[in-house]
Amino acid sequence: MTTAGELVRQFSHYSDIALARPVMVTKNGRPRTVLLSVEEYERLKQRDQLAFRAADTPEQFLPEIERLARDGA
Repeated sequence: MTTAGELVRQFSHYSDIALARPVMVTKNGRPRTVLLSVEEYERLKQRDQLAFRAADTPEQFLPEIERLARDGA
């Protein structure tokens, strides 16, 4: 974790660290934001796109879901 002030003063340093792991930024002692690599951001974005509400389940998945429900899987 780093403070917002430290991040501003040493942005290059923390942006390099964020290439390897997320950097949590605090303000007034509380977590506020996270600095992370573009690759990690894109991975998380893609993961979000894989999730959907049950009501929005694509038709192509319904037969498999019904089969699993019948088979008790």
